[in-house]
Amino acid sequence: MSALFRSLALLCGFTLAAGQSIPAQIDVDATKPGLAIPADFLGISYEKNALVEPHFQPSNSVLIQLHRNLGAGTLRLGGNKVELTRWQADAPATLDKATGLAVIGRTTLDNFYGFLKATEWKCLHGINLSGNQPDSSADEAAYALKVGGTSILAIELGNEPNLYTNHDLRKKGYDCPTYLPEIAAAIKVIRARNPGIILAGPATARRADHWFEDAVAGLKGQLQIGTSHLYALSGGSTNPKSANFPCIENLLLPATMAKDITMVDEHLAAAKAAGMRYRLAEFNSVSNGGRTGVSDTFVSALWATDFLFSVAAHGADGVNFHCNLKPGSYSPISAVKGETRYTVHPLYYAMLLFHDAGQGRLLPTKVQSTANLVAHATLDDSGKVHVVLVNKDLTQEVVATVQVGARFRAGSVQRLTAPQASSKDGVTYANTAVAADGRWQRTLATEKAVAVHDGRATVSLPAASAMVLTITE
Repeated sequence: MSALFRSLALLCGFTLAAGQSIPAQIDVDATKPGLAIPADFLGISYEKNALVEPHFQPSNSVLIQLHRNLGAGTLRLGGNKVELTRWQADAPATLDKATGLAVIGRTTLDNFYGFLKATEWKCLHGINLSGNQPDSSADEAAYALKVGGTSILAIELGNEPNLYTNHDLRKKGYDCPTYLPEIAAAIKVIRARNPGIILAGPATARRADHWFEDAVAGLKGQLQIGTSHLYALSGGSTNPKSANFPCIENLLLPATMAKDITMVDEHLAAAKAAGMRYRLAEFNSVSNGGRTGVSDTFVSALWATDFLFSVAAHGADGVNFHCNLKPGSYSPISAVKGETRYTVHPLYYAMLLFHDAGQGRLLPTKVQSTANLVAHATLDDSGKVHVVLVNKDLTQEVVATVQVGARFRAGSVQRLTAPQASSKDGVTYANTAVAADGRWQRTLATEKAVAVHDGRATVSLPAASAMVLTITE
């Protein structure tokens, strides 16, 4: 441990025995604001066959409110079920439970875009590619653009083509060179019907196949937004010694975050080289629907808070948490099947925190500590600095000294907490829980003042918790 940390420990009056506090020094340079976080950075991704359920209705005030709590955002219709959803313009929404095939039509999209406009979000609207019916896709896109208008971010073509063979959507041997002329032919038909349409893809799954890089290079000038998917850990891993095994410890490892951000960087660079923006259109903690006891616990909120700011700092347009609306999964929001009663899960509270602090421009931030502690900072349009601290250590508190700049003289704290790291309930942000009607109403009384002297504040951060320290002049 450095002399700085030994001195800080002595000044704070504690030693570094197990279970006691670990010192940290956080330096934020408020004079060098960097990338601006896009207003619609935050998003949720839904399986497209959710359209046949009662969720996306203009009258569904609770689900509308749960989206509005998060500010501007992007809702993606996609997932594996996009390839099992067919467009029949005059048909009602139906789902064949035996085959998994869904049918949607104009009325379905009328309801959905009525819902979306009430949320004030945008939509990344996925359409079936594997069905090889470009005329039908063009018709669906045309109607979506008609009723969705400026609410549509882009039309996304297909879902995870590099896994088509896994789902019996293509024969063995299907590869990117085979995919490229197929999607190019579909694009030609869709664009002929919808001039000026913004298209996204290839919506690839994480694989060591470089499909994303090859696809965006091959589709340069044809797609405007590059999209791909990422899950931090593998739901298919059965080896507890594997770094991809779905457990709390692996989710919080710095190596897990570093690996995921490396993929984001690679895809961002490839998209940029092809003249495209980049969005991580589907991601979450554990693949294959998540892992109970990991994805649905408070640990997922700590992981997600760090991940959101990390991806923003690397320049992506945004991210979409995948949501299958099932309890016990990775979903930020779950529903009683066939009903419009909703429960928010720990992950949702990370999204609330990000909406609160992920405003404005990112600031250079340096962390010195032996703890598993991360920090991010932003400068908002009003001149306030928001410092986000995430203590991923499951057993030890951190006492952090945050240095921002001498001109800053006042501070307050909002905390993201739960009874324990493995908690599935009892989570709050700013000492406030989401109500049954979907509302999250923080009051000024939830803010805790923090002393700031010459731009320096000292705060304690319990084990497995996060906070937003807001500092003003």
